[in-house]
Amino acid sequence: IEQSLRFNKPDTAYLSRTPSSAGNQKTWTWSVWVKRGQLTTGQYILSAWQNGSNHFQMGFVNSGGNAADSLRVYAYAGSFVCHYVTTALFRDPSAWYHIVVTADTANATEADRLRIYVNGEQVTDFSTTQHPTQNIDLFVNKNVAHSIGRQGSAALYYDGYIAETSIIDGQALTPNSFGETGDYGEWKPIAYAGTYGTNGF
Repeated sequence: IEQSLRFNKPDTAYLSRTPSSAGNQKTWTWSVWVKRGQLTTGQYILSAWQNGSNHFQMGFVNSGGNAADSLRVYAYAGSFVCHYVTTALFRDPSAWYHIVVTADTANATEADRLRIYVNGEQVTDFSTTQHPTQNIDLFVNKNVAHSIGRQGSAALYYDGYIAETSIIDGQALTPNSFGETGDYGEWKPIAYAGTYGTNGF
């Protein structure tokens, strides 16, 4: 589709950007559309990587006791700052999945400090659940390498299509900013009409 890129895992292809200064690490939204090309292997879609002990990542996993093709989202700073692994498995290579991660760590409600949505619906069933503490920074929008298509340590490259990737710095948005329900009940993309903030794109 238009505005998509095809990532071939053996080519170790990825995109990377390091912001020149830090933005809002407590409140942000990361939206991406993916279509998988390879299953049952660990593949990271997005990462904000300072080093092996300090990073944020999102991807499909197949290790560490996690079910193959589950979605994993976590931040790590010497130990897990937050950690989520879905019970849902994402195994349809013909389907586009819209994934939105919304951070709002200032929120007084623990379960609302980081929310994950797939195809417009909030994910609430996890095999691993660890919510972030209030007001903690989560590395996204920090002046560290933000990669699309790999784990930040130059490993676990993504295989498949990625389209319409957006980081919104300073706003905790819902999927309705990026998609809508079509005439046949399908979830489809719309153009984002808002602002991006300091480090957004």
